[in-house]
Amino acid sequence: MNINNTIYALSGINNLLGGTLGYINDKQNGVPTGYALSNAGFNIMNGAVRNEASRDIQQMTGSYLGYAVNNLAGYGNPVANYQGTLGTMGALMLSMPMNIFTSSLYGCGPYGYGYWNSGFLGGGCCNNPYMFGGPSMFGCRGFLC
Repeated sequence: MNINNTIYALSGINNLLGGTLGYINDKQNGVPTGYALSNAGFNIMNGAVRNEASRDIQQMTGSYLGYAVNNLAGYGNPVANYQGTLGTMGALMLSMPMNIFTSSLYGCGPYGYGYWNSGFLGGGCCNNPYMFGGPSMFGCRGFLC
């Protein structure tokens, strides 16, 4: 297992542990079990998306900034989700600064490739040479694609 896969796996474990801790904290604060499980599921899903985006950043740019941001933000609660998501988007912008202007942030998901060839209106994922394109948090392998 190389260093990239190790960091990705450890981030996933950290995410699961953070979600579990969030569930335990909810239960200790008297939150009903259904709500606590729902919160834990959402927190784990958010962390998984952030880890996937961080992996995309690392594979495309070689930068570990996305993983660093996620590690600092933490996992398992709404504050960590907010800070981690904004931080991961910022890591993308810092790691690929020219792609801010070529819609890297909204690559080939429903917001990419312009209006007529967007994800909602056809065009597929990352195969369009027109207007916008490229891998991103919301693009190739991103959670909207």
